[in-house]
Amino acid sequence: MTGRYIDSMRERLSSINRRLAITGLVFFASTSLLVAGLVSIFVALSDDNVDLPNEGSLEEILQEHEAAPAADSEALSEPDTPAPTRIGIPSIEVDASIVVMGMDAENYPEVPNSGDEVAWYTFSASPGRGSNAVFSGHVDWYYRSTPVEGVFYHLRELQIGDPITLDLEDGSQLRYSVTGNVAVAYDDPNVVDIMDPTSKDVLTLITCGGSWQKDYSDPIGGNYTHRVIVRAERVLDLASGQAAGGS
Repeated sequence: MTGRYIDSMRERLSSINRRLAITGLVFFASTSLLVAGLVSIFVALSDDNVDLPNEGSLEEILQEHEAAPAADSEALSEPDTPAPTRIGIPSIEVDASIVVMGMDAENYPEVPNSGDEVAWYTFSASPGRGSNAVFSGHVDWYYRSTPVEGVFYHLRELQIGDPITLDLEDGSQLRYSVTGNVAVAYDDPNVVDIMDPTSKDVLTLITCGGSWQKDYSDPIGGNYTHRVIVRAERVLDLASGQAAGGS
């Protein structure tokens, strides 16, 4: 009995050791995958230049502002000018409603209250008025604590020549073509200049980009490292061009 008992115990201990070894290997493998995943995430987040656009430059965009008459800033929009209601960007599958916004109580541009809406700012030109109409949209958003893509998530992918359309409240439509797509550090003082009047009929689209940097002193918990800025110039139909030229 004693020999059998010892042999039985040895078998049980051997079985337990095998199970512990297998459990240890599974735990080690799972931990390794978790660490590898976290390292990959941290490496990605530490790269400020991930997927940032480089179609043209901020300097080229701002050149269009230099020739803009100062008087344009006094009459950028008129009460009877149809407001934009919808924006279409086929190349990144954007078909979104537009909300009219201005400045908040602290004199900052307001932002949409939804991730799928685009803001047009009344302190900028009305589209089709021959100056700079400024729009913004979120790059991401949270619905019921779940992160999702915002309306301008793929804005960084736009290339020169891509079409953009604006529907106005009177039923007419304006067409534009992308002339620049750049990323600028969020604290670059020249960022605000992109909202100034221009000598051409253009759109300026703005969203966030780069990497998310946590800052618990910020009311929203942090900020993105860059702003993605798209500039597009109006494309006139042949009939509209002839009418404008008087022929």
